[in-house]
Amino acid sequence: MDKQKRKKWLKLAAQLVIAAVAIYFVIGEIDLEEYKNRLLGVKFGWLVLAIIAFNASKFLAAFRLNHFFRAIQLHLDNRFNLKLYYVGMLYNQVFPGGIGGDGYKVYLLNKRYKTPLKGLISATLLDRISGVVALGFLAFLLALIGGEAYGLLEGYGFLIWVGLIIAYPCYYVLVRFVFPTFKKVNHITNLQSLGSQILQVLCAYLMLKSLGVTDGYLDYFTLFLASSVAAAFPISLPGGLGVREGVMVLGADLFILDQNAAMAFASLFFLITLFSSLIGLIYLRQVKSVEAKSKSI
Repeated sequence: MDKQKRKKWLKLAAQLVIAAVAIYFVIGEIDLEEYKNRLLGVKFGWLVLAIIAFNASKFLAAFRLNHFFRAIQLHLDNRFNLKLYYVGMLYNQVFPGGIGGDGYKVYLLNKRYKTPLKGLISATLLDRISGVVALGFLAFLLALIGGEAYGLLEGYGFLIWVGLIIAYPCYYVLVRFVFPTFKKVNHITNLQSLGSQILQVLCAYLMLKSLGVTDGYLDYFTLFLASSVAAAFPISLPGGLGVREGVMVLGADLFILDQNAAMAFASLFFLITLFSSLIGLIYLRQVKSVEAKSKSI
């Protein structure tokens, strides 16, 4: 096994350990019977709406990525870009030990369109950063509106204000000096990032309704966004399995929310993500045929 493959498998092993430890921790914090009842009692109509909202957020995220591609003179048809985006989601969820979704997109687009690797890597990296900045901004905003997180920080509540105020200025500075190629699409991609994350919050609301949660919505939203930021770091498995549950359950304890509902919420979101990623199977053959043509050129 070469060094690169060994590194990938070591990373996967570390992620599995972190996920296992986190899940072991949260299982000790919840009532398994109540957790099971929450999941089995999901209201199907609200769940379907949550799935629609989640995929609408992915549609918008795919269009955002295409704007980054256009900034490096890669003009993909929006339909093909969307199909490739779902195939990338499939790679992330189903094949976590191999090439990731972003890596596959970079590989395919470099082979098919001869777009330089540096530009493709920069576009996909900035796409991720843009999404995380939007997540953080909304988390800070909802934390202030809800007030509970502000109170928990006691004398350090001002840090939420600081995070809210500097999030986008710092991002603009990053783009200006590190990713200057993408300055021309900065405004539209930031709006798309915010729109995508707002749709995720809508998805969270619909999930809470499906689980029969009737109060504490703002605090659940804050925890959901915070868990999404945590899940974006490479320490977690794709989908944030384990890490998301840990943040939700620990946060629910701090915010005096129902930990069983928080755990059920995290599990349901993982299942929605996994189910939606399977849409990539519909487009996998078509994308693979493009890959095959690229190899024959």
